[in-house]
Amino acid sequence: MPKQKSSSQIHVGDGAGGMRPVADLRFEVDEWPIELVIPANDAETWMAHLSAEMQERGWNSSGLSQMETAENSGTFSVHAANGPSPPTLHIVWEKPRDADLRVRARSGGSPIMSVDLARGFIDAVNERARKRITARAHRWDLLTYHGLPWRGELWLGDDVRLGPPSRFPDALLGPQVVVIDAMVDGIGHSGITANFQTRMQDLRIFLGVVLGICATPVRPELGWVAQFDEQRRPTACTLQSIGYWEVGPPRTFPVRGSCPPVPRESVVRPGVGRTGIWPDMCERWVPADIEELWRAFTALPAAKRDNLLRAGNAYLIAHSMWPDQRTAYAVFLVVACEALKPTGKQYDQMNVYGVFASLVGPGEAVRLRELSIHPQQVRNRHVHRGELAAGELLPMLIHNNFADPSLDEMLSELSWICRVCLIEWLRCGGQYKVVHPPRARRSPATSNTPLAGRKSPGK
Repeated sequence: MPKQKSSSQIHVGDGAGGMRPVADLRFEVDEWPIELVIPANDAETWMAHLSAEMQERGWNSSGLSQMETAENSGTFSVHAANGPSPPTLHIVWEKPRDADLRVRARSGGSPIMSVDLARGFIDAVNERARKRITARAHRWDLLTYHGLPWRGELWLGDDVRLGPPSRFPDALLGPQVVVIDAMVDGIGHSGITANFQTRMQDLRIFLGVVLGICATPVRPELGWVAQFDEQRRPTACTLQSIGYWEVGPPRTFPVRGSCPPVPRESVVRPGVGRTGIWPDMCERWVPADIEELWRAFTALPAAKRDNLLRAGNAYLIAHSMWPDQRTAYAVFLVVACEALKPTGKQYDQMNVYGVFASLVGPGEAVRLRELSIHPQQVRNRHVHRGELAAGELLPMLIHNNFADPSLDEMLSELSWICRVCLIEWLRCGGQYKVVHPPRARRSPATSNTPLAGRKSPGK
């Protein structure tokens, strides 16, 4: 659809208790005394510096935009004060796809913004962009997962700290919280927040791969809360805000050593260490090489980083399906491993067993392939025909004397080997020699590679 004037009437708060209209000025033919062209590669950062300069001056803005396949365009009004008609700089921009950003600007408002002030603002934005000025600030957020409590602190470099919350469930196992503190650079406050959100997503995937936990952001929401008497009979049910949150004074970036470190355990690679709950476990532990793995993660080039993030995202999706959708859980574990294939058409036909053989060992690949229910089979039948290997639509029986344990066996092995593949890919930076597993044999093969920590796939 070609560029067209908005037919909507939009009003925003004016900061003084009233409302001011948002005008679409893209089609105005009046004189625009300020015009400039920003190269396509610098367009996004220039707009970010525009917002940062505005925030630094304590100004506010309003605007609208039209997003189309061929071109994006919009109006952005920068207001130097509050009120219904403050001194304003009106900016009209348009950017064809993969082309330069074209900007026009003029003064407005009542009293009108002086031309010197308007040009000074645009010059300041250009100077910020030229010098690549950034700011640095503390940001924090909460991640929740189910399992053992996080009682210590873990520093991933000097800028990222994973620490304990102020409260824990009464039981050893339950919904747990880990507090993420980070010092983050960015273009203005918005850029810092955006970069912190990216850091949080990276951490979620990293923790999923290395620790096997499916951590999600804590976002309080409305939910029904039941109340019971001493005999556990329901007495009331009300709609309340539910979700963990830290209370107290504003949080600042913590000092290293402010609480004991997270327990560590040595892990034999390839492997993931102990899984499940052991008698000597009372809190969440981390592998001894976790900082080394984080450095490998942050050092990945952009293409390899994206490769691992896609694989890790599939791994998190898989865990979000457990235990209600066990077939989809298996499918996304296979997808996570398939995402680790090298790029290039010559590898398009490589299936998950090629990944197992290359990153773990040919014996392990053959052993999983020769299971009576094997991963690639479950993946293909579910994706192409919607078949449910776990029988999710059948009646759920607490006990079935004639249940077939084949699927449970496959899920246990697949859950373990998927994490091993993800970690081994990270350890080698995605640079590995492709090994094709030997042809299938009638009797299951055994691996000559020593591997540890093979347990159930539960969280």
